[in-house]
Amino acid sequence: MNDPGLDEPAQEAAQDVERNVYEEDQKQAEEEEQSFLDPGRWWFASTACPLIAGTFGPMANSFSICSLVENWRVYIPPGKDEGHGEAVNDPKC
Repeated sequence: MNDPGLDEPAQEAAQDVERNVYEEDQKQAEEEEQSFLDPGRWWFASTACPLIAGTFGPMANSFSICSLVENWRVYIPPGKDEGHGEAVNDPKC
């Protein structure tokens, strides 16, 4: 480009073309990644989450029943560890 004053506009046009092509390629790659990941996410949301909840729900219920039956509080005297703690009974009304 030997014409005076055309270097900057030509350079800007070249950068615009390069930037637009890169943005379109990046957008297409993101769409392909989304379409690849969507079935896995749907499976996790529709299958894995209910299975996990179905597994841990009854276990949590059994823990709540055990907490009503067992004494969970322990007094640990100074200088001793929890293996030598004294059980604290729940207060009765």
